[in-house]
Amino acid sequence: MLCLIVTTLKINAQITLESLAGNDQLHYINYINQDLDSSSKWNYFNLNRFTYNYQDQTRNNISMEAQLTYQILPWIGISMGGGFYGELLIPTLGLGLGYLNKKEDFFLQLFPTIVYVEKQFAPSMLGLLNYSPKICGNWGLSTQLLFSIDPVETAQLLRIGADFKEQFQFGLGIDLQKGLNSNSLYKNFGPFVRYTF
Repeated sequence: MLCLIVTTLKINAQITLESLAGNDQLHYINYINQDLDSSSKWNYFNLNRFTYNYQDQTRNNISMEAQLTYQILPWIGISMGGGFYGELLIPTLGLGLGYLNKKEDFFLQLFPTIVYVEKQFAPSMLGLLNYSPKICGNWGLSTQLLFSIDPVETAQLLRIGADFKEQFQFGLGIDLQKGLNSNSLYKNFGPFVRYTF
């Protein structure tokens, strides 16, 4: 275990912190995408989401999803991990798929997995799509879609705005969430700020 911690500290990671001040709730998101070895065979992806509802504290939510992937080829690997949703822990096993174009302004990462929940196996998908083309100098466009589909809920988090120096993004965002046992679609929209280091 100590070897894993030391290795992790020596390899650079992309860490992103984001807040959306929505019409209904504050939504904090962070994610980490990190190679665990110098050959990029092992990768760790972690997505954490916390919401604070302004009016109804019972709607406050926490979800954490993590995947450890062993790369078979540069774009595909075997992935295992899990998700924690308040009181529910769901283990996963599946694939880790990733693509980064040559200009490094388009990135797609997908985790199609099988989850085990309530003594059943079910399909699940976690994904991150990011397109951030340069416009001029230090400025660019920032578009991002985070999405997940699992036995608990389906969620799409869309962000569109400006990018400064590939580190600071701001603009407008919308969160769409639906519990799989619910017919109502929850919408939360407002300005967001994001910092990547």
